Amino acid sequence: MLNAILKWSIIQRWIVVLLAIILTIWGKYNLTQMPLDVFPDFAPPQVEIQTEAPGLAPEEVETLITLPIESAVNGTPGVETVRSSSAVSISVVKVIFK
Repeated sequence: MLNAILKWSIIQRWIVVLLAIILTIWGKYNLTQMPLDVFPDFAPPQVEIQTEAPGLAPEEVETLITLPIESAVNGTPGVETVRSSSAVSISVVKVIFK
């Protein structure tokens, strides 16, 4: 079968060359029309707010620090989610934007 393809390609070499040129032009056209992004977004933009409150229990950190920060950040345009955690003397609020 390979011999038959090679014989046909040699006999019809102008058709093979013409098809190769058409395929090359078509490939270059598709390459220029393809939407490419040099630096794609792997993760959405996000901000992490860490605060310290020495000597406070986790419940106090939650009510005095974490909840007011969450309330203030929720009004920001483009906020998708707000995640928070409170521990002894520390509060972490993570804001993820669209």
